[in-house]
Amino acid sequence: MTARRFLYEHGQSPDNVDVVSSIAKFRLQMRMGLYGSGGMPMIPTYLTNLDRSRIRADSKRILIDAGGTNFRSAVGYFDKSGKAHIEQLEKTRMPASDRFLTKEEFYAQIADNVRRLLPLSDTVGFCFSYPVQMNERIDGVVCPFTKEIKAPEAVGTLVGGETVAACKALDGKDRKIAVLNDTAATLLGGMAATDERFSAYIGYIYGTGTNVCYVEDTENIEKVRGLPRGRMLVNTECGDFNGFLRGDFDREAIALTADPERQLFEKTTSGKYLAEVIYRAFLFAEREGKFTGETHLQPFDLRDVSEFLEGSGFHGMFESGDAEFAADVCRGLVERAAKMGAIVNAAVAISSCRNKTLPVAIVAEGTTFKKLPGYRSAFERYLTEILGSCGISFKIVQGEELNLVGTLMATMAL
Repeated sequence: MTARRFLYEHGQSPDNVDVVSSIAKFRLQMRMGLYGSGGMPMIPTYLTNLDRSRIRADSKRILIDAGGTNFRSAVGYFDKSGKAHIEQLEKTRMPASDRFLTKEEFYAQIADNVRRLLPLSDTVGFCFSYPVQMNERIDGVVCPFTKEIKAPEAVGTLVGGETVAACKALDGKDRKIAVLNDTAATLLGGMAATDERFSAYIGYIYGTGTNVCYVEDTENIEKVRGLPRGRMLVNTECGDFNGFLRGDFDREAIALTADPERQLFEKTTSGKYLAEVIYRAFLFAEREGKFTGETHLQPFDLRDVSEFLEGSGFHGMFESGDAEFAADVCRGLVERAAKMGAIVNAAVAISSCRNKTLPVAIVAEGTTFKKLPGYRSAFERYLTEILGSCGISFKIVQGEELNLVGTLMATMAL
């Protein structure tokens, strides 16, 4: 039996993913979320009418990037030509990623991580890569954490307000803060990094987690009254999309997570979870006798998968005759994830493209997007097919430190 057939029979092949119906379901959940009647969260960011014309040479700002795995901090500024400069960058582990923290401990650790930068600025940009309910002050209430972060007492708190309060406890200074998530920061970073013209911008994260942000007419965000006229960044939180069919390996992997009812799209595709889906596939194959020799299966992470696909890794797990079947299983599941990612981006592009004579900018970030063998090539192939049939072109936009540049861009709204 081929790996492709094995995957198909368990609902895990790229061929099990229907493009047309999936795009229809995704766009419907987008509309429902904008209206406030269910669907995806579709969180307004309150970052309105931000473009390159808002960039100004100004004082340095403290920049925080709280990601799925790492916590990074720096200072940044735009020079007179509009170029962003990022300085004094340091990286540490994301608070509460490895142990439970109280609310006070969580924010105190954030403040301590930026203690060295506090004398340099009274303005903070905070890229917070977890769901928050934003408000007009460009701050947000923390929603239940994703990516297995262990700080339940922080849920329901204002992430920006608590952060500046924790910083004030260190030096006594009041500060302004702009909070946004990583997809919004990625989108703004791509916007700030190029003066090329595009019909629309999409911020796409495919790393520890996955998410998409885009720019929407405020009149279409019907669940919030009194928004200013114009165009606002909307964080879809599409990791919560539930419109893709889940296969046997997905279901087993999802059942092991802290909250099996949430973030179903993210848990079938993203870097935090994809290795577990692949491991479950190997366990199914072993039980069904798909391997001809003896196996020595043990859990692994996505870095091991990447090394295996590049010709090393999984040492001693398979006999030589079974390694190619196992590699084909990995390739098929990576391709499936890429197809689903392409569908999500295509749905957003179709919804937001206003001028088909210009390409859609897909500002793509995330270690998994950049380093997982086979993902990007399959993603671009599927996206070309889907958008090409609609007469829409696209361009992948990348750059250095786009999350931090976009976070700096967000402070232009303060």
